[in-house]
Amino acid sequence: MRPEIDILHSIKITVHIRMRILYLHIGFHKTGSSSLQLAMKEQVQALDQAGFEFLSLGKKGNSSGCIDVCKEKGRVHFQVNSRLDELLAASRSEQVIVSAEHLSYLYQRDSIELVQRVCSKYFDKIVVIVYLRRQDLQAISFKKQGARGAASNRSSSSKLLGHDEGAFPSFSKDIEIYYDYFAKLKLWAAVFGADFLKVRLFSREALHGGDIVSDFLALLGGDVKLSARRVNEGVGRKEFLLTHKLLELGVAESELIKLKPMMLEDDTQLLPSRGDAKQFFMRFKNSNHLLNNTFLNNDSGLAFDTDFSGYPEQGNDWITVRDLSEWIPEILSAGIQRPEGLRDALLADKLQQMVRKKFSGEVLTQELEDLANCLSASAYIAKDQQPWYRALKKKKTSGR
Repeated sequence: MRPEIDILHSIKITVHIRMRILYLHIGFHKTGSSSLQLAMKEQVQALDQAGFEFLSLGKKGNSSGCIDVCKEKGRVHFQVNSRLDELLAASRSEQVIVSAEHLSYLYQRDSIELVQRVCSKYFDKIVVIVYLRRQDLQAISFKKQGARGAASNRSSSSKLLGHDEGAFPSFSKDIEIYYDYFAKLKLWAAVFGADFLKVRLFSREALHGGDIVSDFLALLGGDVKLSARRVNEGVGRKEFLLTHKLLELGVAESELIKLKPMMLEDDTQLLPSRGDAKQFFMRFKNSNHLLNNTFLNNDSGLAFDTDFSGYPEQGNDWITVRDLSEWIPEILSAGIQRPEGLRDALLADKLQQMVRKKFSGEVLTQELEDLANCLSASAYIAKDQQPWYRALKKKKTSGR
């Protein structure tokens, strides 16, 4: 065999045995994705030294920009765009990591097959990694994210969960689809192969090392060590309730921005009632039963623990008249246009709720008392004013 042929033969063997692996993290939302992405983005050199290349579209490590989220005629639609292909085409290493929690939105087989085709153009093996959080816990956290903004239908949380009052979104077909974990993962397993889908439970007790960064690195294998990062995306009760209510009422973004500072002063935790949380979770009982049998194994038989003791009997996830009596003076002094009109809109909305909801006698009485106090605080009755000279004349007369 001629030397040049021998060299070509060696090159072919080298190319053939080179196995490129993609670790594709698909979320779900509110399962520590931001912390994981930021940790990998900031410590990309440590990953590189361990033989892993981390790719991202965003400055903080997120590649969710590869999915378009649109809302039309009351329904939310998701579509894979060209940015995923462009991102993967730029990869050079044998082991590559991409994290894009918006991929968890996909629920149609053709969309997931498109992701598989794009990934297979550049990689021999694709490992899909997903973290799941109990539906009620995830929904509260995800809806809080929607309260961080000042415009409706801009964030994906706003488009999907809306701005109705309460910790949980109003139930709809889109909500049913999003939280049917089993139906989605069944498709991902069918398209990528069950052996290449790694399903993890997002809870401190279940995560290796107690955090998602340690857990994710354990799934990768090898000697990779990164410092964990914690991204604070907390939203207090006041900001949650007021933002969602004002967006529901249609308050302009420019006005809401002026009101945001007064909302941030409160960090009280928002919690729904135990009954509401159970009710939301049990909507997905059948799906979770299948999820338990196929991907997760919990003693409850419903994939997750069923301990709801962290919730109070009575929730605080609705605006009371007492809240309005405390917040309205701040609203009036925030510099918005026609603040009295917004005050009246909030009070009128509250009265309509009192008519619709069947409050107990005790709650209704308290709401009415608080309403009277709220209105009396700003009540003003003009009285007849005497001319100044009459007041002066009266003063002189009394001085004799």
